[in-house]
Amino acid sequence: MPQINEHFLSQVRDQTEARWRDNRSLTFEEFLAQDQASYIWQQGTKWLGLSDEEINTLEMQWSLQFPPDYRLFLKYLHCIDKPITIATYDGDTRKIIPCDSILLHNWQKDTQSIQIAYQQLADDLTYDVLNNNSWKPGWGRKPVTRYGQSQQIEKLVSEAPKLIPVYGHRFLLTEPCVAGNPIITLRQSRMVIYSPDLFFFLCKDFSDLLFMDKKELQHLLIESHRISKERYQEYKKIPFWGELF
Repeated sequence: MPQINEHFLSQVRDQTEARWRDNRSLTFEEFLAQDQASYIWQQGTKWLGLSDEEINTLEMQWSLQFPPDYRLFLKYLHCIDKPITIATYDGDTRKIIPCDSILLHNWQKDTQSIQIAYQQLADDLTYDVLNNNSWKPGWGRKPVTRYGQSQQIEKLVSEAPKLIPVYGHRFLLTEPCVAGNPIITLRQSRMVIYSPDLFFFLCKDFSDLLFMDKKELQHLLIESHRISKERYQEYKKIPFWGELF
């Protein structure tokens, strides 16, 4: 089965940087008129890989251990040096307008956005508990008060296996600390498998930059779904998070 390795990641880095160097950026009008790219990349964009020493420092800072495939990802790619442009709705003008955004967290600089991503996990679960009466059997006895319920969720999340915020609502499971952990998406108390591992995630989200044709991409998506389905019962056994599948 395909997997993350140095050859694959160096290929991703070289192909994407070559495209960013040689191709001009889309105008916002061109971007809205097409149906392939999800973002506008800036011309001349580069990846900002990290050294082993820098990665070790980040693990200590965030009190977690990066799985081996994610360590390789941080070493070769990590994040890009320029913001991307996305389309967003402006409620005042009632128009779709361009907006600068980050794609992948810069672990050395984006401390606040990473902290917000972690806090959002607890906030989303708490919202569902307080507003939709959601409570899983494995969470223990449900506290009577709303404050008690909120405190219990905070405690459960802090004690659960660590997640790595990739971007948006997508997280990589860190435990067990092995290659091949899934990328998950969490919205309130509903969790789904976005990708069975980091390899399929990169192929899925960077397919346009990697010059993957529709047939190749479709094959990867089918294989990704097959693996996720095959491992579903295994995912259900993950402490705390498994109950949300």
